[in-house]
Amino acid sequence: MELINSEIQETRSLIQDKKFTYAESRASVLLNKQPGNPKIYELLGDIYFNQNFYKKSIWYYLDASTRDQNNKDVLYKLGENIYYLKYYELTEALMKNIIEKDPLYTQAYITLGLAQQEMDNTEEAIMCYEDAININPKEVFAYLNLALLHKKNKNFDEAIKVYQNAITNNPNNHFILSNLGNLFYLQRKYDDAVLCHERAVKIKPDSTIAHFNFANTLYHSGNFERAKEIYEMTLNLNPDFSRANSNLGSIQLLTQNFNEGFERYHSRIFNDPLLKNILSKKKTIWRGEPLTGKRILVCSESGFGNIIQFSRYIPLLKQLDCEIVFSCPMEIQHLFENISEIDEFILPDQNYDNFFYWVPLLDLPKILAPNILDQCPQPTDIKVNDNKLEEWEMLLGVDQKIKIGLCWQGDPANPRDHLNSVNLTMFKDILSIPNASFISLQKGFARNQVQANELEKQIIDYDPLIDQGSNKFLDTTVILKYLDLVITTDTSIAHLAGSLGTQTWVLLSKVPDWRWFLEKEESVWYDNMRLFRQKDHHWEDVFKNLKSECETLVHNISEIRKENDPTLKA
Repeated sequence: MELINSEIQETRSLIQDKKFTYAESRASVLLNKQPGNPKIYELLGDIYFNQNFYKKSIWYYLDASTRDQNNKDVLYKLGENIYYLKYYELTEALMKNIIEKDPLYTQAYITLGLAQQEMDNTEEAIMCYEDAININPKEVFAYLNLALLHKKNKNFDEAIKVYQNAITNNPNNHFILSNLGNLFYLQRKYDDAVLCHERAVKIKPDSTIAHFNFANTLYHSGNFERAKEIYEMTLNLNPDFSRANSNLGSIQLLTQNFNEGFERYHSRIFNDPLLKNILSKKKTIWRGEPLTGKRILVCSESGFGNIIQFSRYIPLLKQLDCEIVFSCPMEIQHLFENISEIDEFILPDQNYDNFFYWVPLLDLPKILAPNILDQCPQPTDIKVNDNKLEEWEMLLGVDQKIKIGLCWQGDPANPRDHLNSVNLTMFKDILSIPNASFISLQKGFARNQVQANELEKQIIDYDPLIDQGSNKFLDTTVILKYLDLVITTDTSIAHLAGSLGTQTWVLLSKVPDWRWFLEKEESVWYDNMRLFRQKDHHWEDVFKNLKSECETLVHNISEIRKENDPTLKA
């Protein structure tokens, strides 16, 4: 028996070294020697589990637990395996069984918490993680899961308390410190965030992700030089870390260093799900070679705003005497029907190989007109549906009030969402401006803020009538055409309104996305756009200025209309 146990341990070493084929071969030999030994079945389960072959490993864990019913560790492995197979209720039952047998089995509480999360039992999940921490105050994974759960629920203060408790019990854990720094960063508490990240990289100077998180915080706090330094250190640790390279490129572009900026910014493509299909084909990327008589595939990148903004470069590309195939999501292809230079549309996931080169859409400025300040093409002529124009003229033309569209929430999946979105309550003073009507341009969950803040009388919400078909922005484009003003955060609405020629005011964080550059009120991309910038990472002064400017605009437009229409003079 001792010999078998020794061989099992040697086989486990092979698993740790990821030599799974050798491990499987040795385990099979051991099973032939002792076909009833539950440890060997457990070993085979481990071999397959560590390769993510969960449908195979489960049977060996089941055999092992049947042969050794009092072995809690094997039962736990079986339950964990079932969790990865997404049978959450069965996972719950098994973990509770383990806890009943051993109330101090910490890992069972954690996996039970994960299963409860998947079943949307948030309170139960929180209790599980708290129980695990009470049993073992050094259980890092429990702290991380509990904090992430509070963070998901936007309960940042509770998440901070969890991380601070975790640090008290695990003072040298760089991962906890880095996560706490990220949480302070999301709250724009940059000084606190920097302190956490500095400690994290000092404890773990070879951690790529700790340096990356540190650099991100420095970047968005406005400390560009230090951020560039830490991004460079990140890349020294891992030269293939494309996100660090593209973020470094964003800083260069933001500060108008276009040559180096575009070169580094190119790395963004390796993290874009919309480009995953084309990258897998390993086709040649166009970098400025002659295109006469050749067909080039222009690939959209993630973010509808990106596609709307940078589609303006397609006519410029056509001047190189090429055929252009535009890969673009189906729901917004209708917006670009006025671009006659596009010879063919395809979908991003379409199996298409009839092209000589391909190019990411946001690479076009670098190649065609790298000095954006002097060579920026006019915005795309967005296609507006004529039938929809007639429908919305009836709805929006009911009075002579100044019509102002509002968009306060961007895509929550955007890493910059905490910078690009504001709470609707910030608009309350503006909503009191007389002779103006306010129209929500939001879709989805952000609309809930209208009702939550009891603003139904101040904001018109046409959501049930807007963009209900398969074509995104079909109604929104028409509404934007009829508005006197659009006030929006940095979302696709800004680019859509800007392209349509509607007067547009964009609310920007102190460190905006690179395309808005720094300091100036005007935008190089859109003549009809004005930029309202934070000065200190807070919105209060922005909205104070916004109200004053909005009052002036409403007054001026009203006076002009009275001059042009005597019936309005009263």
